[in-house]
Amino acid sequence: MSFRVTARSAELFSGLVAPRVEAGAESSGSEWMRFLRDRVREKHIGANQVSTVYVPDPHGTVNAVVAVSVDSPADVDAGDVFVSIPTGVFAVFMPSGSLADPIEDVWAQVDDCVASGAIFRAYKEEVEVVTKSGEVELFISIVL
Repeated sequence: MSFRVTARSAELFSGLVAPRVEAGAESSGSEWMRFLRDRVREKHIGANQVSTVYVPDPHGTVNAVVAVSVDSPADVDAGDVFVSIPTGVFAVFMPSGSLADPIEDVWAQVDDCVASGAIFRAYKEEVEVVTKSGEVELFISIVL
């Protein structure tokens, strides 16, 4: 389990919503999320990566926005939603190779780091990035 800590600038995303999900490998690797990633890729053919932005709401649930990065709200397609991620500090996880599924790998590393006290999650917006070639990078909001 290894990660790096980084500051991430504010970013705007446009895409499709999966309401009331649990952020983690089970939901991220589900057929539903794969379907949404495929639909976003079809809409944004030139996009190299699709991100899943996990957004907590005031009721204690998390909504996922499967999306691409855009420059402004004017770039949001009809029927899509957009979410703005504020500047923040994140622990960044990449697959270690210990598990065959790279998405499962990064989320398992997060669980291990939280359990060991290596990181303290802020439970704010978190971003999972999956490239066309299947590379995964997971940004977990943390408290310093």
